[in-house]
Amino acid sequence: MTEKERVGREPTRLGDVLGAALARLPVADELANFPIWSEWTALVGTAVAHHTRPRRLRRGVLVVEVDGAEWMHQLRYLKRDLCQRLNERLGSRVVRDLFLVLARDD
Repeated sequence: MTEKERVGREPTRLGDVLGAALARLPVADELANFPIWSEWTALVGTAVAHHTRPRRLRRGVLVVEVDGAEWMHQLRYLKRDLCQRLNERLGSRVVRDLFLVLARDD
């Protein structure tokens, strides 16, 4: 690019440059859906958050670790509502289903 061409161009916004760079990373989907992890309690409520933890999101399925069989049973009835709340917060239909797994005692 010549000096004349470079001078006539509009500057590129830093946010646009960073957004394009992050989109090429293998973890771009997780970064874009960061509110799932950072705002879990606000999204699902204190009682549910106390017994659950989001683990990973792949192809629209959010794996959620649950600390007991009773809560796992209860959450089966709340799955549709939780997906709707998550998607409203994310601004698009990112989470189409929840896959509940029982937490292991470590």
